[in-house]
Amino acid sequence: MDRLGKLAGRVTVMLCASAAISGCTQTPDAPDREITNVTGDLYRFREIRHVGMFLVTPDGIIVVDPTNPGLAQWLKNELDERFGLPVKYVIYSHAHNDHASGGEVFADTATFVGHINMRHNLRKPSADAPLLAREQLWDANGNGRIEYDEGNRYAQMAFDILDIDHGGSVTRSDIWESRFGNKLLGPIVPPDVYYSDQMTVTLGGKSVELHYAGLGHTDDMSIILFPEERTIYVVDALTPERLPFEDLDGTFLPEWRDWMRHVDTLDFDIVSPGHEAVGTKADVAEQISYFEDLIDGVSAGIAAGLSKEEIVDTVSLEQYSHMLQYDNWRVPNVTGAYEILISNEH
Repeated sequence: MDRLGKLAGRVTVMLCASAAISGCTQTPDAPDREITNVTGDLYRFREIRHVGMFLVTPDGIIVVDPTNPGLAQWLKNELDERFGLPVKYVIYSHAHNDHASGGEVFADTATFVGHINMRHNLRKPSADAPLLAREQLWDANGNGRIEYDEGNRYAQMAFDILDIDHGGSVTRSDIWESRFGNKLLGPIVPPDVYYSDQMTVTLGGKSVELHYAGLGHTDDMSIILFPEERTIYVVDALTPERLPFEDLDGTFLPEWRDWMRHVDTLDFDIVSPGHEAVGTKADVAEQISYFEDLIDGVSAGIAAGLSKEEIVDTVSLEQYSHMLQYDNWRVPNVTGAYEILISNEH
């Protein structure tokens, strides 16, 4: 694996370790990287837990989420060998650098496409930018910065992954760097083409639809629909048969629930997530129910004047105990929902 691939792997390993993700441990015979067919000319490519997609057409290939430079270069080599076709489009699901990095590998042949909100998300905040509302909850001493021992996992990730040392604290700019910056994964190639509500990319007689459903896991998330293949690609915001990641970093509630309802209105059969295995439309309904019960339970606890700890104890969500990461992420999910809903009130 090349240097950039190793650096990207370091990020993945550290994220897995920080979250105690059991899914990060692969079976002994599973390769670190692989390409698998979904249906027809639609494929998934994977590195450990991160999954992107590509669609082969007679006139070239459409890649969705290049992921990181090392994986993107490996993918380009594989595509050249298997199909002998150039990558003509790179579509971004959203701007987080663990999915959107690596596009420079295809920059000589590809047009890059993403939602209009990627434009501001790729602009680094100034050094004195104020903390976001939820981040202010972590700033116990109110000094506008987050010390290592007072911040949550995401503030600490800015220290751990990026080796930031600003006298023992991080700023809004530092935290941005951990999600969108280029210290390890390289710069994100910005979109050449932005869309706002819906867009169709057509190549070689095939089409890919980009749908924007509003705020959710991020404010720039695209739902990627392959209509002929009856498949959607959804990243981070919807993972079949698994709880949402950890403490819902950077997300919007209750809007995320409404985003999920919009997904359910689209015409598809297969759900291909950015992590874990493929699912079906029935999995979307389960995710909607989970978010409804999570939001309703936490909101009721807040209205009753319960503390965060009391709400964690009472919102058990036991009906979802069969889902992946229930034991690890139920508590962070409730804690995250509490922090987001409380910060909405301020």
